[in-house]
Amino acid sequence: MNTPGWDDPLVPSTPIDDEFAQLIEALRDVQEAITRSNPTASGAAAAAESLRTVAAGMRDFEVGEDEQVSGKRWDLPGSGRALGPPLYLDTVTENTAAGRVTVGRFHSGRYALNGGITPLVFDEIMARLANSSGRPWARTAYLNVNFRAPAPLHAELSVTAELVSQEGRKRLVRGAIHHGDVLVADAEGLWVELKPEQTHNVSNITEVGGR
Repeated sequence: MNTPGWDDPLVPSTPIDDEFAQLIEALRDVQEAITRSNPTASGAAAAAESLRTVAAGMRDFEVGEDEQVSGKRWDLPGSGRALGPPLYLDTVTENTAAGRVTVGRFHSGRYALNGGITPLVFDEIMARLANSSGRPWARTAYLNVNFRAPAPLHAELSVTAELVSQEGRKRLVRGAIHHGDVLVADAEGLWVELKPEQTHNVSNITEVGGR
C-alpha cells in the first residue's frame, strides 16, 4: 500500500472502496455495535478476545507515524480515521470548505451529538482548510465553540468553514454546523504557522512501537 504524505490537497471526498477504506469502515461498525449492545459476560469476553486477536495481527504491520496511512487518507471521509464521525467534503475552494456528517450512538451524548465531538468535527474541517492551498503548516492556537441547539443522531448535518483572514503567521477560521435550517453550533479558531524549529516531532518517539 502506498504511503500518503502529510500535505493535504483538500479535495472533495471520493467513494473509494479499497481494502484500507473497508478496514476503517469495519472499525466504525465495531464501535457502533459495541455502543448499542448490552452483551452477556460470555459475549463480551468472546468479543474482547476477537478484538485482541485483530490488534495483534495489525501490530505485524506497525510503522512510524510518518509511514502510517490513518489520518492521511485525504480522499476518504475522516481522513481514514475512526476517532470522530466521518466527515464527507463536498465542495472546496481556496478559502472555504463544505461537507456533511451523520452521527450514530457511538458519538452520542444522550439522545444527541456529544458536546465533546462537536469540536472534533470543527477541527477536522477548519484545520484542513487552514493548512490547504499551499499554506505552510500551522497548528491550532485556539478553537472556541458555541453550542446553539441539540444535534440529532442519525440525521445529516451540514458543516462549513471559511478562512476569514490571514495576518502574518495567524489564520482566522470560522465554522458552522446546521441541521436543516437550524444552527447547531458555530466556531472560531486561530491557526498559527509554525516556525522551522517547531516542526519537529515533539513526542520524540523515533522507534516503531514506541508508546
